[in-house]
Amino acid sequence: MKIGIFGGTFDPVHLGHIWTARFVRDELGLDKLFMVVAADPPHKPDPGRTPASVRYRMLESALKHENGIFASDVELKREGKSFTVDTIAHYKGQYRGAELFLIVGGDMLESFPLWREPQRILSMAKLAAVSRPDEKRDMRAIADDIESRFGGKVILSRFGGPLISSTEVRRRMWSAIPVDTMVPMHTEQYMYTNALYMPPEIIGIRSRLSKILKRKRLNHTMLTACEAVKLAYRHGVDTEKARMAALLHDCIKLPNKELLEYCAEHCYDLTEEEKNNPYLIHSRLGAVLACEEYGVKDPEILQAIKNHTLGRVGMSMLDRIIYVADKIEPSRDFEGVDEIRDIAYNDINRAMLLVMRHSADYTLKSGRAINPSTQAVMDYLADEIASNTEEQNG
Repeated sequence: MKIGIFGGTFDPVHLGHIWTARFVRDELGLDKLFMVVAADPPHKPDPGRTPASVRYRMLESALKHENGIFASDVELKREGKSFTVDTIAHYKGQYRGAELFLIVGGDMLESFPLWREPQRILSMAKLAAVSRPDEKRDMRAIADDIESRFGGKVILSRFGGPLISSTEVRRRMWSAIPVDTMVPMHTEQYMYTNALYMPPEIIGIRSRLSKILKRKRLNHTMLTACEAVKLAYRHGVDTEKARMAALLHDCIKLPNKELLEYCAEHCYDLTEEEKNNPYLIHSRLGAVLACEEYGVKDPEILQAIKNHTLGRVGMSMLDRIIYVADKIEPSRDFEGVDEIRDIAYNDINRAMLLVMRHSADYTLKSGRAINPSTQAVMDYLADEIASNTEEQNG
């Protein structure tokens, strides 16, 4: 057998890691490749690092559908600092007679002579070095020096990219910039549902929401934030405002009975429409609580929260983004949702109209009448789309 060992902090795992693993698996003809999560790498001490158990779960979910590539927690089960020589010895013992390959990057290859027992590592495994596209080091010279000093074999992989770093992923998550082109889909969703790599304010709000909302609703909230950030970025809208509005759009989304009891207890006046349709309450009340309880003063954010259920004529682009993101976030699964997702990134108005028509059809099939304000918004959107089409056609 041929066994590959690819260690890293994976904080978080990104597509560069995955593509590297796939390429090296095929290039070396590996039967199995283990991506080993480092618990406490001696060469990268960092008390602020994401807990190893979290990094392992992210990696495990990212590799769920990969062929022959597996997440390994072998170093997490080992006490004390993690040394590569111990990990290689573990796999040497587990796969007796197998040919082992240790996959390393250019920086790791250069520092290899400083590792614990480099000669012993090379007596058990071959090194397979992978370079980044912007590699400045003379990899062949480094490999030759290692072989002459410690024996063994160093293979230079033909893989050369891509330019993705975990540092950049973390920066983008903090700044509400999309990361969907940098990390696997499951990793993106995991980071959002757990508010990883986000500012303390966002983490604090999620923590407060977790005490109010059920887990499914909380996950929906965080995935709406994920979708809203991507839509806002695509349409040139402030992504941090979009993240905040999405985060709080369901901050008081409770069962109808509890909503009515809350309003009565806090002397919150309801319209006749809200009394007859309690599910509408959470939008208007959510905007109030976002301001009074969560300290949000930006009128655009508050308006987007208020309008995310029924919409309104003359909605801002942020309003529309939150409305659509709420309906098409990744956990939503209704007929036609994938088509609407594709449309949303090119024509938010058309996507919103399709969402509203889907909801209206469901309302009619349930034997209820379409809300007059909903019909007014649909008519407004249809007119706006028609007008834009005429302008484009000259």
